[in-house]
Amino acid sequence: MKVLLCLVCSFYIIVSSITTMTTGTPSMPAINRQTLYLAAYSSKLFSWNVGCVKTRHLSQEGDWVTRSLIYVFTFDKKPWETKADAFKVKWEPYSPLLRVQASDYVKYNLRAKPEYFIRTYDDDFLLLSDVKESRSPCSLWVTLKYVERIPETINRTFYANCPDPVTVPFDERCYP
Repeated sequence: MKVLLCLVCSFYIIVSSITTMTTGTPSMPAINRQTLYLAAYSSKLFSWNVGCVKTRHLSQEGDWVTRSLIYVFTFDKKPWETKADAFKVKWEPYSPLLRVQASDYVKYNLRAKPEYFIRTYDDDFLLLSDVKESRSPCSLWVTLKYVERIPETINRTFYANCPDPVTVPFDERCYP
């Protein structure tokens, strides 16, 4: 009986390691080096004078990653006025929370929160929402790979989980 149990356990370990090797764990976009673009959000998060929002990796110190938040402010002006501010993010592997340290300016003007719930992610997208509610305002961030066309599975997840969804129209001026 013990031999059979050991064989079953060994088989399970081998199969699970093969599965992990072939599928792998996706990397968390918020802490890797890729640029992320705001692709969609809940209408409650809309700011009429903010657009072309993206975030780039700047550095890492310990568990905290510093990213820049780059956006166009006030579309009425020509040329557009680009703003940038740094913020820090921390994610512990497999945690459902993304911790954020932002400047007072970003907290007040762009309504950044200290924590976000990670609804889902993979190497090329990240769906965040407020922590408190089950159907709370969301933001969908994607890499350049998905800027023009968001895959159907991601889109369905976004529309199912986020109230009053709004997609950001593709504007090539935003993606140099």
